[in-house]
Amino acid sequence: MTMDTRWLRALVLGVVVVGTACGPEGATDEALSQAEAEATALPTAGGGIFITAAELTRARTRATATTEPYAENARILKGRADAALTATPRPFRMTDVSTITYHWCSPDTDGIDNSLADATGKFTDDADRMRTLALQYAVGGDTKYAARAALFLTTWASQHTPVNLHDLHVDYAAAKLDGQTTDYCSDRPWNFALDGVFQAYGLINASDAYVLLKRNGYALPAADDAAVREWLRKTAEAVNSSFQAWTRWADAHPTSSAFTRYRSDNHLSWGLAGLMAASVALQDTALAGYVMDGTAWTDRRNGAYANPSFIKDVINRAIESGTGTANEGRVYEEKILRDPPIGYSLFHLWAMSLVARGAEVNYARPGFWDYAGAGGGTLHKAYTRYAAFILGERASPQASEGPPKDYRWLYELGFTKWREARLKSVIQVGTRNQYIVQSIGPVTLVVGETL
Repeated sequence: MTMDTRWLRALVLGVVVVGTACGPEGATDEALSQAEAEATALPTAGGGIFITAAELTRARTRATATTEPYAENARILKGRADAALTATPRPFRMTDVSTITYHWCSPDTDGIDNSLADATGKFTDDADRMRTLALQYAVGGDTKYAARAALFLTTWASQHTPVNLHDLHVDYAAAKLDGQTTDYCSDRPWNFALDGVFQAYGLINASDAYVLLKRNGYALPAADDAAVREWLRKTAEAVNSSFQAWTRWADAHPTSSAFTRYRSDNHLSWGLAGLMAASVALQDTALAGYVMDGTAWTDRRNGAYANPSFIKDVINRAIESGTGTANEGRVYEEKILRDPPIGYSLFHLWAMSLVARGAEVNYARPGFWDYAGAGGGTLHKAYTRYAAFILGERASPQASEGPPKDYRWLYELGFTKWREARLKSVIQVGTRNQYIVQSIGPVTLVVGETL
């Protein structure tokens, strides 16, 4: 089963918005460390899904100072938020989902909401605006940004059509949908079911926007709040319907040659990242358990199901260890030479890191960063391995793939956990002013440490 490299390449190249060069950095980390040390309860006010209350206080200080690279990050955030103030919400909406197509292999430019490419693309774009507006409110305190974020949330809640495979009568064991076609680039191949999980990009940011508003003092009216929560639940169930296209097919085919892929692929981690974010927004501990521990969660469209591909299982299967020094920390996508192998591996590491970060910030469970299953693979081993590729010390097994320096931002997350010179050097291969559309936004402002 092939994968569309156009989608990954567009993603890898499109996640960043680069500002101007940055100068020397300042230090506000001592106060953060003290605040973190004194925190004993789960956050009920302040912060967001990926930023603690103490880190938000630090980000507010950084945003009002002139110290780089934080001041530039703050300017980028505000510039994007100001642009979003005048943007109009554009929810994906279909009255008859039975006619939806895939359209993954080429741009869908007909201007009509009728494809999975439309559904994921529009949701990604507008959810980025929601999160950007909400974060600017949380950092700067101006309620005009919160009000606009709320407008985006409520508009999508009232008009969005999540793409749920149960509307196409999915048969997971048979890998069948209504109106299914054969070729990868045809109207509705099985890959349609597998790639529907990328609605998670929008779910991550919409959930984060809701949490940033709620934890930082901007409450929606009761009716709007209920509508947004119901929409987030429905959207989580849509993501789950595609997540289970992976897990339930594997359940039914344990001896298939494709079983390893269906238990190890990056789609699983992206689905988990979206569901983790939704669990925080919905305060749904059962959904959180489904992601972190594999316990059962009841999907209203598909009943209760214990998740075999929870984050520990994916880490154990997707990150290699003990098979030789040359392979230590290798992620599944590199092992099978997915095109491009290093970019895909970092893409997968990104999603696993979002789950680990979400578990730490919201559920006081930091252990996923260093979790090692029976195979011995860990996130730290993966970060260590891929540092060499970003630094240009090691060549990709695909000759045409150069050092993936655009992924230096990911090491901001890793460096918060492991204060190692090696990880620090990766961050420093370029400017620290990248803005990540699918999650977090201005990473250095939010979680970056002083180097």
